[in-house]
Amino acid sequence: MVKKLLKNKKLRGVLQIGLSLSLLIFLVSRVGLNEIIRVFTEINPLWYLLAFLLFQANIIIRAYRWTILLHSLNTRPPFRHMVYLYYLGFFANNFIPTGFGGDVVKVLNIRQKYGRGTDALSSVMMDRLTGLLGTSLIALAALIWNGISNTDTNLPGALWSLITFISLSIPTAFLLIRWTNPIAFLEKHIPSVQKLPLYDKIKELVETVNQYPLPVLLKALAISLPFTLNLILIQYAIARALGVNLPISIFSLFAPLIAIVNLLPISFNGLGTREAVYLLLYTPIGVPVANAIAMSLAYYFLRFGSGLIGGLAYLLKTLLRLVQSPQPEQL
Repeated sequence: MVKKLLKNKKLRGVLQIGLSLSLLIFLVSRVGLNEIIRVFTEINPLWYLLAFLLFQANIIIRAYRWTILLHSLNTRPPFRHMVYLYYLGFFANNFIPTGFGGDVVKVLNIRQKYGRGTDALSSVMMDRLTGLLGTSLIALAALIWNGISNTDTNLPGALWSLITFISLSIPTAFLLIRWTNPIAFLEKHIPSVQKLPLYDKIKELVETVNQYPLPVLLKALAISLPFTLNLILIQYAIARALGVNLPISIFSLFAPLIAIVNLLPISFNGLGTREAVYLLLYTPIGVPVANAIAMSLAYYFLRFGSGLIGGLAYLLKTLLRLVQSPQPEQL
């Protein structure tokens, strides 16, 4: 019964919106809406403008990484079209409850124009995976640096353990999937595993990781590293804009946790869940509750603003197509 209900997309969307609203109301009630508004009224516009520009740069970086992956499958849309689709995806995410709505729009567009829907879906999945892998590697580097330099970050032991576990688990899982063929092993030795509810999804994920030549994956990963560094700078700029002054190494440690939360399709575009994670991460190291919530919302506004750019680009492209379309002969 529960499975049938969750397969209902409309109901699932309502549940996601309900979860986001419930979490936001609960979190805001802890400090008061007026206090969060006060934090925003004191925002430093130059720091936030920098965050906005860095966010746009990251969209271009991500589009280039996706281009590399999709071109390796002999589907070759021009780079400018890939950038356009990334902005269009952000626009879709502003209105579609699941955070994967933008991915669906991108896949459908590639399938419509090039007839390669399977390749488009595979490349979108790998684009997200290589981004997550790059983020975890940066976090590992930050962990090692903090250990060598004896930097005092005042992080609770539980947070250190969680960050270490996630930063190690992601690249380890990627390596195991890539070089041990776990699906073949499981199907041979534990055939009953194929009856598990999410088995088909996991199998599809494993096949996606193994579909790409190693040089292509390394190139995509190399692009993911500057993307992650830029993402850290975005978080740092947002914090400075809202009066939070923390070492930049803190943001590199938190990056993989925030990235994973952004991938979870359990709330509307990450709203509510992302704010909860920001509280979990930042309040133990001295950031006020109102500032932590404002930091998360400020990041969401960057995503929302980029979506508006995508909507404007779609409108202009549609109008241009109408203007350039052949006009019927006048009688």
